[in-house]
Amino acid sequence: MSILGNTNRSHRGRVPTAPRIYGLVGILIIIVTYAILAGKLPTTGRAYADSAKVVSYFADGQKRIFTTDASTVGEVLARTNSKLGPHDLVEPAANTQIPTGFFNINVYRARPVLVQDGTTEKMVDSPHGSPRLITGDAGINTYPEDQFSDAFVTNFVGDGTVGEKVVVKRAKPVVLSVDGATRQLRTQATTVAGLLQEKHIPMGEQDTTSVPLSNQIVPGENITITRVTEVVVTKHEDLANHIQTVRDDSMYQGESRVVEAGSVGGRDVTYKINYHDGIEVQRQVLNVANLVNPVNRVIHVGTKIRDDVWYRLRVCETGNNYTRNSGNGYYGAYQFDLGTWQSNGGTGLPSDADPATQDAIAKVVQARRGWSPWPVCSVKLGLI
Repeated sequence: MSILGNTNRSHRGRVPTAPRIYGLVGILIIIVTYAILAGKLPTTGRAYADSAKVVSYFADGQKRIFTTDASTVGEVLARTNSKLGPHDLVEPAANTQIPTGFFNINVYRARPVLVQDGTTEKMVDSPHGSPRLITGDAGINTYPEDQFSDAFVTNFVGDGTVGEKVVVKRAKPVVLSVDGATRQLRTQATTVAGLLQEKHIPMGEQDTTSVPLSNQIVPGENITITRVTEVVVTKHEDLANHIQTVRDDSMYQGESRVVEAGSVGGRDVTYKINYHDGIEVQRQVLNVANLVNPVNRVIHVGTKIRDDVWYRLRVCETGNNYTRNSGNGYYGAYQFDLGTWQSNGGTGLPSDADPATQDAIAKVVQARRGWSPWPVCSVKLGLI
């Protein structure tokens, strides 16, 4: 009991001494270091330059912090006797200038990694931690949609190595046509529906796909989305009328008369129209309203054969054309010149006058002058 008691008393007596001394020393070291770094203590120019660059150096699982007057990362590596293997990586690069202040240098050691891409396997020494970068170090091209998993090799015999293993999970290539554009895509989705969700491509309620949404995606498959829209519109439509010709034997040949002027009809039609990618593919009539039927234009044309001298004279002169304007100063069915026309009561152009007026003035002229105003045709018809 006495021995234990003495021992305890002796321990208690010494306990405050060592921690107090060590603590004071540690605090003093921190204060001096801070003062040097902050420029609070007077130093020589060389000492200030050394302390103004503080390097955090990480390599081989250990981290060191020290001041240096080295100019580049490469100088730090040389002074710390750091040896880099052919595949080791230092960040930043060895030729990077070290600025004043705090600076990080990291050395990543290459280690063997087995990369498996489908049936292809490659061993590579890589300093990277990212499976994508490790795969790149193996000379394997990948796409942004490809995925990776890494693990330690457990089947030493089957894989023929020990250490890390990176497995590439390839995205499936597909060709997607939608909204007027064809896109080459890669996807990790297993179904068409999953692909559209992954690529944030919305589907309307009536839109269709060339491959069912539930189908498993086949690499290289062509998938087309058809945008289907349906609209209901009401349009006014004209209904054309027709010209109806009626033969009338009470009128001479060449004569005609409008019995019914006629009119176009119309209706308001409501359609349901279906569009596929903006192109109309179907139109269905839902309703017809405000129907006005068209009225045909009815014209009577004469069929009665003329056998009088005036008719034969008109046929000889103009083919019985009351509106004839020969362009040589003669007008109408009887080819009046303006002097003859006006001196016998005519106004305007003979070719603009109605047939009855032209017939009446022709008979006035003949009564005054005989058949001489028509020298050629009167001879041909045996009138002179």
